[in-house]
Amino acid sequence: MRLPRHAAWTWALSLLLGGVFFYASLDKIAHPADFARIVYHYRLIGPSQTVGPMPANLLAVTLPFVEILLSLCLLTGFWRREAAALAAVLLVVFVGSVGFALAQGIDIENCGCFTVSGAGRAAGAKLILEDVLLFCAALALVFGPQRGSASGP
Repeated sequence: MRLPRHAAWTWALSLLLGGVFFYASLDKIAHPADFARIVYHYRLIGPSQTVGPMPANLLAVTLPFVEILLSLCLLTGFWRREAAALAAVLLVVFVGSVGFALAQGIDIENCGCFTVSGAGRAAGAKLILEDVLLFCAALALVFGPQRGSASGP
């Protein structure tokens, strides 16, 4: 499969992916305690009988800032390929986390993707599909043409 090599395509994917990660970070940054409760609900990194709340709290505080930094790189074109690679890794982790929760029968009413309030999106097949599509966009940016390369036909 050939990836489109037009600069406008690269910018469109960068704006889409950067915009999604930027928007996703805002409510998490504003309400870290609420986001930590959502992270707890996934039951992946604590708190549990063997693991305290520290790893989940650390993730809840740092992940939104990673997302906003990643989005700014995508939106400005600065380290675009590296930011897209990190976005791809995060999307794999997100899909894996949602898949794990669903496989364990954990009802995730709010995935914590864009809002930490009770009105968030439920985890399910639609969420996984959307993240897979974003993953494909990230891969297109990672393996697409580099800045300054010929745009081709």
